[in-house]
Amino acid sequence: MAPVTHIMYFKTSSSYLQDPARLISELATKSPADKIEGFSKAYLGFETEDPSNAFWIFEWTSKSAHDTYHQTDTFKAARSASQQVFASRPTHTLTGFSNTSQIFSAPVTEFVTFTLKEGVSMDKLQPLVTQLEVKLPGTPKFYGSSWAPVVDKPNIVHGVLGWESVQVISTLVPQSHLLIRHRHTGML
Repeated sequence: MAPVTHIMYFKTSSSYLQDPARLISELATKSPADKIEGFSKAYLGFETEDPSNAFWIFEWTSKSAHDTYHQTDTFKAARSASQQVFASRPTHTLTGFSNTSQIFSAPVTEFVTFTLKEGVSMDKLQPLVTQLEVKLPGTPKFYGSSWAPVVDKPNIVHGVLGWESVQVISTLVPQSHLLIRHRHTGML
């Protein structure tokens, strides 16, 4: 079974913006990570461009472990308690990134989404991804990248890139006409 990364982003409540650590602590008591089978790590952060948007990243040993946990009473209690954090319905994405610990530990994480047009195969996108994977390593202030299709959406590919700052990104990475969405977060 392959590892899976669950990306969740949402508009935050004012109470979460005022004291995120307190609310996260309360949620952790509802669903202690050390007792969740298959759960590896969580990363939390706010979008740089709009800090009222938050990203929660959960790494799982497999999609099966993720799905099994979502059927438990522990998850239902945590989900109920987390309602005080959300000011919008969260968007959820599952993808099969590899080796992301250094990326998500960077001061800034960039999320990139490529959506292929109708009739365009993944083969058309692969040269661009390969070019990024070859040219970016060794770049000063770059923490690495990972790219993977979204689970159950083969026409969508997510990328995560770790950076020292948003300013580094704008000076090093040219904008692509294929880029549908990118967001920068500082992870906690």
